[in-house]
Amino acid sequence: SSGINAEYGVALQSVTRYDNGYTVETPVITWFWETTHAMSDEDKSKLLAFATGCGRAPVGGMGEMTFHIVKNGGDSERLPSAHTCFNVLLLPEYTTQEKLKEKLYKAIQHFEGFGMI
Repeated sequence: SSGINAEYGVALQSVTRYDNGYTVETPVITWFWETTHAMSDEDKSKLLAFATGCGRAPVGGMGEMTFHIVKNGGDSERLPSAHTCFNVLLLPEYTTQEKLKEKLYKAIQHFEGFGMI
């Protein structure tokens, strides 16, 4: 078990801050959370590892951390990226949910292939 369950997405969302032009109402943010909530536990764990450097919630629970989603330019072919030390996800403002989902899954799968550096 990865230690990630259905509560993960809700808990992560509750500690998330938005920056550089994103708000909770920005369409790409809505799509991000819809995509995240629909992920398998394994993929949620991969996303957490991609964005924070650790595939598990902090010992004290998600409330012990702050997660940031930062606008990283307009629509792009670039994948999402992250500053793991700061729990920051750099997310281009993709124009469709399908594109966001494709790029997000590609990023977390690609990251796992390289492991932790």
